[in-house]
Amino acid sequence: MISIAMATYNGAGFVLEQLDSIRMQKMKADQVIICDDCSTDQTVALVKDYIAKHQLTNWQLIENQENIGHYQTFIKLAGLAEHDVVFFADQDDKWLPDKTAALYKVLSETGAAMVYGRSYVIDQDGQIIKESKVSEERRERDLAYLLKNWPSGYQTAFRRSVLTDIIQQQYTDYPGFDYHDVLFGMLAPLYGRVIDVGQILDQHRIHQSNVTQSAASLSFTKTRRSRIDYLQKVVRRYESILKIARERQASEQACRQANKALALTERRLRFLQSRNPFLALGLLFQIREYKSIKDFVSDIVYTYSLNGVARKLLKKFGR
Repeated sequence: MISIAMATYNGAGFVLEQLDSIRMQKMKADQVIICDDCSTDQTVALVKDYIAKHQLTNWQLIENQENIGHYQTFIKLAGLAEHDVVFFADQDDKWLPDKTAALYKVLSETGAAMVYGRSYVIDQDGQIIKESKVSEERRERDLAYLLKNWPSGYQTAFRRSVLTDIIQQQYTDYPGFDYHDVLFGMLAPLYGRVIDVGQILDQHRIHQSNVTQSAASLSFTKTRRSRIDYLQKVVRRYESILKIARERQASEQACRQANKALALTERRLRFLQSRNPFLALGLLFQIREYKSIKDFVSDIVYTYSLNGVARKLLKKFGR
């Protein structure tokens, strides 16, 4: 049995398409719980009317009494999920019809703590602007991989027991966590197997009012200070994960992987802060430990405030 947990906030423009895609899943949800975080548009009215129109007796809308933000709203939803498998949903997306069935099947067959699929990226008009590369093969992902390549929340399905324990242990309050997919996705391998199913299962919409990103965003538009702030947050996050891994008596390999990621991020932070070129040389020898070469280049760009040069090069030679 499955629960679907969706947060809404000023989502009137696209929420009905998402509700349709959830309702029309080949494998129906046993519980759909929607939590609105004090929308000021017509989102609440649209969701209420939709539930009533389609007589969805196992769907529930909850309204926050005050705005608590994206992170806390999803933590609240995770605690309210009633069934063994929990899916997270964003308000702007569209799920392909076999999404719940595909992820549930893999969870059941593997006994994994978390499984996830891939996504098309669509624009505000529903046109595909990016397609994930997929292998159509299941792949198990370890902590080292997930610290750099965690899936977005809308791509995942979890065992409820994993989410429940993370909440009960108050890992939600540990430093460095500010998105539910970062929290649950990075801690999942400490609870069991994590499986990438290698299939595209939904369409993720990018538009101007997205919570985490904007279609108008440009590369290298941030500052050295913002890069330092970000890496300081990641250091706190990795410190929390290492502490949790040790508390849970995770495998020696997992603890080593967390410690290695922490050490690299601390070196990156020292480079940003000091602007010492010798530190850059040392990081160059660790470039394979980065998520991508672009992240290494970004560290150089932000450290020496080369944003304008980088944008010109991108414009000239493409991404």
